[in-house]
Amino acid sequence: MRFIVALILISAVLCNELLVTREYVNYLKKAVTWEVEEYENNVFRGWTEDDAKNFLGLNSLDFEGNYPEVEHVATPSTINWAGANCDHGPQNQGQCGSCWAFAATGMLSDRCCLHSSDKGWLSPQELVSCDRGSSGCNGGSLTSPISYFQSHQGLVPDKCFPYQAKNVPCPAKCADGSDFKAAHVCKCTEPKSCSGTSGITSCLASGPVVIGFYVCKSFMNYKSGIYKCDCTSYLGGHAVLVMGHSDTPECHFHVKNSWGPSWGENGYFDIACGTCRLMGGSVCGKVIA
Repeated sequence: MRFIVALILISAVLCNELLVTREYVNYLKKAVTWEVEEYENNVFRGWTEDDAKNFLGLNSLDFEGNYPEVEHVATPSTINWAGANCDHGPQNQGQCGSCWAFAATGMLSDRCCLHSSDKGWLSPQELVSCDRGSSGCNGGSLTSPISYFQSHQGLVPDKCFPYQAKNVPCPAKCADGSDFKAAHVCKCTEPKSCSGTSGITSCLASGPVVIGFYVCKSFMNYKSGIYKCDCTSYLGGHAVLVMGHSDTPECHFHVKNSWGPSWGENGYFDIACGTCRLMGGSVCGKVIA
């Protein structure tokens, strides 16, 4: 009986493939045009596909929202907010399916700085714990945070409600004992939908843009270059923050991820336009501090 149980367990492990193996890394190096992370340096080494599916937290496929489409405007062939004064840098969501919260928080934090004044990094934990339109570490959508920003007058600063990478109750007081409701900053006004390459690029004229895309196993092995999907079976949906766009050497977006600065290009990556079923999300057209 123990032998049979052992065989079942071994079969389960074998069927749940690892995201990173030496063999897969060597295969990708020959098969793709972007640079592959070395096996020894990959932050996802030891993770299985099931681990990734539980980690990728974009549950809703309603990327567009019920907001007016941004008016398409002529934009420079190259625009990039990354590294500018209002870029609050790549964060790390930890082992919590909160990419949706980090992308939305990054959008509000950066746009608040660009449109009004810099209130620093705002609290993704507030969305994880308080946004009833999503499911915390179990995932969320791109549109629910926009509604939350509008009904709650923005977000509190991260120091009021620091990130904990887990589902905890929504508080009434900040970490320092001050009133939680009164601590909200960066009111979101004039929400807009940003669909397709032209819509995302138009939204970029006023600041970073939240998008969603579908993740192939190969993406977890990315190091640098312009990434393109190479699969038809996806691990799940992922929310990120587009920081820039360029048509050189081909149409692509420059994106801020939420897997920490040790992943990809110091926490950022480039992705080709029109790949990975990439879809636009919603942005705050204006933000008032």
